[in-house]
Amino acid sequence: MVNTAYALNSYSQAKVASVDHPLDPIIMLYDGAIEYLNKAATGIKLKNLQIKLKYIKRTLAIITELDRCLNFEAGGEIAVNLHNLYNYMMRELVLANIHYDADKLMHISGLLGNLRKAWVEVRNKV
Repeated sequence: MVNTAYALNSYSQAKVASVDHPLDPIIMLYDGAIEYLNKAATGIKLKNLQIKLKYIKRTLAIITELDRCLNFEAGGEIAVNLHNLYNYMMRELVLANIHYDADKLMHISGLLGNLRKAWVEVRNKV
């Protein structure tokens, strides 16, 4: 199983107790990142630097952990593509933070939402 304890802790360890499938922690990480991006976008709209920064940092922690847990031997090209996409998202998050760009955050949220859907499909087939 993937070691996602660090990122899960930054999302919500209480939810870990309800894990029914080995892929559930990964899906939960996507849920957390999407939730945090929405909160960061709200911080931008409210011109609240602390909220924006807090939730962008948490999102970065989750994406970093997702990237760190990739298994390039088993995942092959898919793992490489995810690695590139995660790195893109992290760069975009930094730019969104610097430029107070809520649209960029929502773009990243959409990408994460698509990946989450793919993981749910994989989970349901296994």
